Amino acid sequence: MLRFSAVVMMVLLCVSCAAQQGATKERYVWPAPPDVARIEWLKSYNSQLDMEKSPSQRFWAAIAGDDAPVSLQKPVEVKSVPELSKFFVSDIGRASVFVFDLAGYKLRTLDVPDAAPPLLLPLSIALDHEGSVYVLERRSASILVFDNLEKYQRAISLKPVSVTSPTCMLIDKVNRLIYVADAATRKIVVTDLQGVFIRSIGGSGEADGLFNLPIAMAINSKGHLIVADAFSAKIQIFDKLGGYRSKFGRRGDSPGDFQLIKALAVDSSDNIYVVDGRSHNISIFNEQGELLLALGGYYASAETGKIAPGGFSLPVGIDIDSTDKIYVVDQMNARVQVFQYFSEEYLRKTPVP
Repeated sequence: MLRFSAVVMMVLLCVSCAAQQGATKERYVWPAPPDVARIEWLKSYNSQLDMEKSPSQRFWAAIAGDDAPVSLQKPVEVKSVPELSKFFVSDIGRASVFVFDLAGYKLRTLDVPDAAPPLLLPLSIALDHEGSVYVLERRSASILVFDNLEKYQRAISLKPVSVTSPTCMLIDKVNRLIYVADAATRKIVVTDLQGVFIRSIGGSGEADGLFNLPIAMAINSKGHLIVADAFSAKIQIFDKLGGYRSKFGRRGDSPGDFQLIKALAVDSSDNIYVVDGRSHNISIFNEQGELLLALGGYYASAETGKIAPGGFSLPVGIDIDSTDKIYVVDQMNARVQVFQYFSEEYLRKTPVP
């Protein structure tokens, strides 16, 4: 018994030392010094091995080793829930939606019953005002709805509102609306939370307010709808009722140009983040479409085993939560990279070294 107690004490000491050693780390920020940092890399996640462990998990892992990891394979989109310290990742390679429960120290998937549409190609993930989780399923053109405890509730078929090839989904929590972009009609269809049609925006074409392939959407603090058009290589902005307001962007390889837009998001300052899969970077613009900052570049961490903060291999999804944490889906590296945006308010309260 004494011998076992000694072993336990040695393990606990080793775990404690490892935790202390891991407390100091190199920082990665953009822009580089001497400019004031506005974005910092925090961490990347591929499996439960990248999550913090509870004290008991650390103890048993030190004795018996870690369980075989369940890892991301071909992630598509991410949605953070900072108040619950978790984030969701849709993965078409696994035909699942992963839940990285950081507070509960667990990695799990959403449980889809047999009666629900099969979760074959899960794309967008969104939350409503009650914390219910909505998952866009492309193959069946439907939205699967789970409550705030992740229990399946119902499915919304998009075919009655003439959406047969959805590309992305967005929920306006304030006005309780669902926006779904359709590749077939080149329209954005707006419904209520039950899937009842309200209006549509756009259609096929090159003119202002029309689309070639609407691929991503976001809503800023003013309630304006921001839409990324992959084939036209531009960003269009609409008012609350879907009226066209402005646009920016062009195809090219100069700073601020687009090659193949995959996703977009807005931060608390209403800056617009555009993810480009072909150039493997993220360009950040103000509301007027002026380039503020770019980060990223090609890096295949899967080939080298290195973390390579800010290095991407086909970034395809992004989410910025209410704490200004930025989650980027780095698809070919099978991971989600997490960054922190430093707003002016944040810098006034917490100077960044």
